[in-house]
Amino acid sequence: MTGNSTVQKKMIAVVLSVAVAFVGIFSFVSIRKLQGNARVINYAGVVRGATQKLIKEELQGTQDDALIKRLDEIIEELLTGEGNLGLTRLNDKKFQNLMAQMKDRYKELKEAIMSVRQGGDKEDLFILSQEYFDLADQTVTEAEQYSEKNAKIAEICFLALTVFFIVVACALAWLSSVQRRRRRALQEAEAENRKKQERLSQMEKAIQAPINEISELIYVSDLENYDLLFINEAGKKTFHVDDISGKKCYKVLQGMDGPCSFCTNSRLKPGENYNWEITNPLTNCHYMLKDRLIEWDGRKARMEIAFDMTQVEREKEKLKYALDMENMVMECIRILYQGRDLDKAVDQVLKLVGEFLQAERTYIFSFRNNMLYNDYEWCSQGVEPQKDMLQNLPISIINRWLPVFSEQRCVVIEDLETYKDSSPEEYEALKVQNINSLVVAPMETDGVLTGALGVDNPPAEKIANISAPLQTLCYFLLLAYRRTENERQLSTLSFHDTLTSFYNRNKYMENLETLSRGNTPVGIVYLDVNGLKEVNDRLGHSEGDRLLIQAADKMKSVFRKEDCYRVGGDEFVIISLNMSEEMFEERVAELRRSFEYEDECRAAIGSRWSDSAKNINQIVADADASMYEDKKLFYRKNKKAGRYRHHSDELLQLANPVVLQAEIDKKQFVVYLQPKISSSDRTAVGAEALIRYLSKDGSLVLPGHFLPVLEEAKTISQIDFYVFDLVCAKIKKWLEDGKRSVPVSVNFSRCSLIQPNFLEKLKDICQKHGISPTYLEIEITEYAGDTEGTDMSQLISALRGEGFSVTIDDFGTNYADFSLLSAVEFDVLKLDRSMAQNVAENRKSQEIISSIVDICRKMEIKLVAEGIEKEEQLEALRSCGVELVQGYLFSEPIPIEDYEKEYLQ
Repeated sequence: MTGNSTVQKKMIAVVLSVAVAFVGIFSFVSIRKLQGNARVINYAGVVRGATQKLIKEELQGTQDDALIKRLDEIIEELLTGEGNLGLTRLNDKKFQNLMAQMKDRYKELKEAIMSVRQGGDKEDLFILSQEYFDLADQTVTEAEQYSEKNAKIAEICFLALTVFFIVVACALAWLSSVQRRRRRALQEAEAENRKKQERLSQMEKAIQAPINEISELIYVSDLENYDLLFINEAGKKTFHVDDISGKKCYKVLQGMDGPCSFCTNSRLKPGENYNWEITNPLTNCHYMLKDRLIEWDGRKARMEIAFDMTQVEREKEKLKYALDMENMVMECIRILYQGRDLDKAVDQVLKLVGEFLQAERTYIFSFRNNMLYNDYEWCSQGVEPQKDMLQNLPISIINRWLPVFSEQRCVVIEDLETYKDSSPEEYEALKVQNINSLVVAPMETDGVLTGALGVDNPPAEKIANISAPLQTLCYFLLLAYRRTENERQLSTLSFHDTLTSFYNRNKYMENLETLSRGNTPVGIVYLDVNGLKEVNDRLGHSEGDRLLIQAADKMKSVFRKEDCYRVGGDEFVIISLNMSEEMFEERVAELRRSFEYEDECRAAIGSRWSDSAKNINQIVADADASMYEDKKLFYRKNKKAGRYRHHSDELLQLANPVVLQAEIDKKQFVVYLQPKISSSDRTAVGAEALIRYLSKDGSLVLPGHFLPVLEEAKTISQIDFYVFDLVCAKIKKWLEDGKRSVPVSVNFSRCSLIQPNFLEKLKDICQKHGISPTYLEIEITEYAGDTEGTDMSQLISALRGEGFSVTIDDFGTNYADFSLLSAVEFDVLKLDRSMAQNVAENRKSQEIISSIVDICRKMEIKLVAEGIEKEEQLEALRSCGVELVQGYLFSEPIPIEDYEKEYLQ
């Protein structure tokens, strides 16, 4: 109590001393400021009087340059507060403005004085001086007013300070009274606390007994100096300590020489537990800790309870490792499926697996002809590659592994030394590669062991968990291999004709483009198989295909196979490079002779030779024209065939657009429909519109007889839009009659597709009949490269944007543009009849079609197989997943009236 009273007295004395000192300082500062203001007022008056004196002298003819200089110094110091007179700068904006004006006017006065001295008019000096004196009076008045204002402010501040210190003195007196009452209350509380402390000490001793009996570690440490105040028996046994006197918690429990960087003392809050986890370096166990602030023997302390979570943590680590392993496998699968370069993708996968498993080497072996070949390899840094040395090795060195592989299990070697005596050949082969442990998973294709995926020298603790992910990766690696092979086959299809094994139209167009940039001698043979259409119609397409193969064999017997191209259904082109004209003509004559004595396989042949391929397109056109003439001669001599390329003189007249339109108006062109069938239940789900011509003798002429004439004359668009208009009219009638309406596809030639207003014409026809474009499929049958000046991708997108469905026809033949699969979105893909021809007995064809089905499903494209004539074909296609089919097995093209009766009732 006495100490507190003394402190209060000292505090009052200090406050009073501070108040006196502050008032004194404030008074001193205020007086000095007022004195400075007075000096400024005085010197402002001095400036006025001195200037008046100066003017008087100058008017009387007395020159006083010293006074002029003195006035310059005074005016400058009044403006800036800097000079030898000790003047302060008045912080008054109006005063400073007036002084600035005085300075400018004084400058004018000096110029007037100089003028008078040189004989100028004294009247001007007098008038200017009067204005200056008025300005000086204003400046002195402003300085006086500013000083008076500052004096009043000082009075107010002094009064406020006096009041403030009186209030402070009263507050201190009141605070002293409050403190006295508070001291009495504290004394009473201290007495009560002593009693409580005694009771707590007794309770602490009683609690320590059960704490010592529990298995969890419990200790108490001082918050400030980290002294270990208590540790239970479990803690003493764990950390091998008996006496804790003078010992620090960080030394006993963590083996450290200073406070732990992760100490939780600063994070603890009264009444709250702080939970955290740590792995102890002395016990190598993982603990979950609960910390709490407590008071221990009157000292602030931290109590910590440690629960041993080592086993739980190990389970968590195993689960995390399994999840990481799964993510690694998924990333490998993503790489395999997104990468287009298989070799690069496999290298990435091996690197990812090796780094994740912390292995020294990962690799893939293939087994071919009872020999081992190391096809792929990844090595960690500092590990010497073995790939070049592991080629063409006898499979006998892994004889011990083969039974394990046959059971679909992995070969696991945890320590190679255990096999030194039992498998010496295997031991030596692996030891030379510095292999101490490994895991190898088998790779099987259709039940046949084809390779293995292996990992060398992974950490011992990971070996037990490697087999399963390796087997999973093997499965997806094999899928990637198969996908790459399928893509290779599809790529082959894009440049090869599957029936004749010749190059197709894609390759032909590509090579023509290349040749047009060269100057090589070239000979062109244009060949058309005579009577193919009649054979197909009369005997079936299998006989037609046999005829084409026979013609191809004849061409291969005279010219090189790699020079032959199938560019149309019955058209072939042979391109012979760097051959003399004489030799070329001999070969052409030999080819003609090979067809002359054949009753079954006949061909029209045209040829041209040139010493330069620069104008290759014209050379081909000349050979084509020559072939036409040969074709006409054949059919004129063989009237039973019923056509030559341009069929007859009657059909040739259709090249005239006026004649063609007249025939259309007279209904000489009729539209047939061929149904598209669901392979599952054989119901009609659509139809394709096909054109026929009614000749003067009343017989129906198939499109193959007259469409080439119209294409060449570029009048085929009249037929295309006629068919489209008629189909729209029929669909409208079906809808009005309440009949079941199905989408109908209409074929369009390249002549129509390249028309700039093609889409607008289609829309106008639909609007004329009042039907939606969704009932119509636009079937593109021509090779996209032929549509010069037209962006097929843009056209197809525009068609689909207006609601039309788009069908790509003849997929798998020379007409198929494979780039469309990735370049543009469309709705329907039609497999050419050649794809389904031998599908029942050709397993490779089935695999290719299955791959195409998978691609179409992923791209949400409908797939239709054409040319189905046998039940075996249907069953094979159905097993491949083909859902829509079309062909003579179900129905040949029939008149629209028959189609309505058969399929729309």
